[in-house]
Amino acid sequence: MAIEVMQIPDELLERAARQRGSRSTEAKVLAKLRLDRALDRQRFAFQCGSLWFVGSAPDARTQRAMIEVAVEVEKQEHS
Repeated sequence: MAIEVMQIPDELLERAARQRGSRSTEAKVLAKLRLDRALDRQRFAFQCGSLWFVGSAPDARTQRAMIEVAVEVEKQEHS
């Protein structure tokens, strides 16, 4: 399975946080996103494999680095 960086729409993240509860990864990402957006509106949530990131839109080099990290995490999870 190929890993890619996906920007997660706010509505989807909010719904997942509600469904999975306040201790879920999605709820924590949503809280971080809201905190960051208080300072900079151009912040987004991204999912890459099993990892979540909050930040500005990544350039190609950053996306590649995110994917490399996600691949390493997957390898460690499956070993």
